Amino acid sequence: MLRTPSLASWRFIFLAVPFLIFTAVQARTIDCDVCVVGGGSGGFGAALSAARAGANVVLVEKLDRIGGTSTAGFVSNWEPGPGCSFARELYDRLAKEEHAVAVAPRTHNYTPEEPYGLCLGDPRYSYDDSLRRAGVPLDRQCSVVMKPEALAAAMEALLREAGVQILLNTAFQRVELSDGLIRHITCSSNTGETTLIQATVFIDATGDVTLCREAGCEVMLGEEGRDKFNEPSAPDTPRRFLNAISLCYRIVKTDTPAPPVPPAASEERFGKSAFIYGIHDRELIVNTLALTPGMDLVDKGYDEMLAASRKRAAAHWAWLWTLPAFQGYTLEDVAPMPGIRESYRVVTDYILTEQDVRAGLASQTHHDMIAVADHALDIHGGGHGTKELGGPYGIPYRCLLPRNTKNLLVACRGAGFSHIAASSCRLSRTMIALGHAAGIAAAEAAAKDGGVRAVDGAGLARALEF
Repeated sequence: MLRTPSLASWRFIFLAVPFLIFTAVQARTIDCDVCVVGGGSGGFGAALSAARAGANVVLVEKLDRIGGTSTAGFVSNWEPGPGCSFARELYDRLAKEEHAVAVAPRTHNYTPEEPYGLCLGDPRYSYDDSLRRAGVPLDRQCSVVMKPEALAAAMEALLREAGVQILLNTAFQRVELSDGLIRHITCSSNTGETTLIQATVFIDATGDVTLCREAGCEVMLGEEGRDKFNEPSAPDTPRRFLNAISLCYRIVKTDTPAPPVPPAASEERFGKSAFIYGIHDRELIVNTLALTPGMDLVDKGYDEMLAASRKRAAAHWAWLWTLPAFQGYTLEDVAPMPGIRESYRVVTDYILTEQDVRAGLASQTHHDMIAVADHALDIHGGGHGTKELGGPYGIPYRCLLPRNTKNLLVACRGAGFSHIAASSCRLSRTMIALGHAAGIAAAEAAAKDGGVRAVDGAGLARALEF
């Protein structure tokens, strides 16, 4: 005979079940020397160099792949410019695969009638031909074009070979710190598993400097007025403006192309221009350039911004298809994530400014320059245009040191750059180089007391053969 549970029994069940559920999902704990948050270009460089320097490294990445914008964002084109040894190592690895990478010169330049640039792989060019932009005529500049999926696989393989513990589909949630020292962070996987990571040194490579912001670091957003850094191109009255957002898509050549669906009139508000690249002309990736206002990320939030960008990308393809060169193509897929050029930037021990970028290596006197770049001052949207540089410039280690922290480094586009300098210092190979330096510094600091300012910047520069 079945018996109805007594009041005492129900009370036990009521109290015990939540405890059992909590016990089943309580956080696991990982201890390591260096924890890198964000697995884009900067995070890849940081995790790889720290592991190769002997540190026990954990890499946390919210997406299902390594590479960030370069892979999930389809920005798998390294524009002309310097790169560290890790970038060359990636290229050499990809070059062993068929149709995974190519050096690509310009084959079409922007015109009023055909407002797009096109780079296609050409076996006559070598990787070295891609290593400079400043001072090189446009028709002699070369990019490195990669298949996004192949790049993601190569990055992950290098990290795993170095012994990095990779947590994919895992998002940073919160940080525990005291007196400027990060004790641990908490992360959550897309299956609901919670992980607590204790590390001696942490590196923020999230792009939007999520870890730094959660840790209370001072940040900058948008334009700075001229009175802030005395930059010659800065406005007297700054606007709420961020570099524009792209959303790339892939098109393939076909014998039976299907015309795109014409967009609604409300979806036609975008810049009618594009930068297009491919290993060969049978498969191309279209960078939509100034597709979405950068401040939409802040004002509307990521999800709403991405939804609007997807509608604009469809409208962009409908426009591009009207150009004769692309009427033999069909839309293959749209990148899972947008190309965000700028958001929050951290206030660090030194802020790279327009003066640094324009002065170049010949005039800079920093003792701790750990990476080099030469991309133009390049702000999309708002009528700023592109301002080419006369030569390469250096980036000091101090740009990676968030103020009022002890064991935290930043290695992404949100590092210590002014708005103007960030318009140049943001490309993938530059971010790999920043990560490369941050990882070596983190491993050295972790072997001591975790203090990242005790790392000799000049010695770090020498170790990187700067």
